[in-house]
Amino acid sequence: MGARRIDTVFLDRDGTINTRLVGEWIVRPEQFELTAGAGEALAKLQRAGMRLIVVTNQRGIELGLLTETDLARVHERMAELLAPFGVRIDAIYFSAPAKCPRTKPEAGMLFDAQRDFPGIEFARSVMIGDAIRDIQAGEKAGCRTVLIASGDHGAEVLQEAEEKGVRADLVVRSIGDAAEGVLQMEARDSANGRR
Repeated sequence: MGARRIDTVFLDRDGTINTRLVGEWIVRPEQFELTAGAGEALAKLQRAGMRLIVVTNQRGIELGLLTETDLARVHERMAELLAPFGVRIDAIYFSAPAKCPRTKPEAGMLFDAQRDFPGIEFARSVMIGDAIRDIQAGEKAGCRTVLIASGDHGAEVLQEAEEKGVRADLVVRSIGDAAEGVLQMEARDSANGRR
């Protein structure tokens, strides 16, 4: 049996782990709600031995809509909602400025994680998100990528991907499908003996 291939999953937050508020920023903990199936999906990945790292753009800080303390409270709420599923996020990275080498579509937050977790190899990592910028950040770091495209937002994202020539390794309709896709990637890698 081959070694496990995927050991780190980078996750976008808004629209991936939690529901996106149309035209609004999540600035208070009570606004944070998990997307359907998020707890179960992340639990499957964590049970498979994968590190879970959130990388999230938080421009609302730059715009003065929330503080870093407010953001920490929102992330505490995320931890509370994921705990019943046995999920513990290994690390959360955020970037506030609109244009910065850390802000997606740049890969700075992924490189920050690699610095903090020296065992991270991007070739053994996957980036999951619901926006083209998530896929671009994953590609720039050398990760495999999974795009969640569902509903009206999904149609817009797929059109944007086509216009920009961005191709995710896998396109799915939900975080649950994304987790299944990652587990299938890992199973294929193990069967092929990829290290």
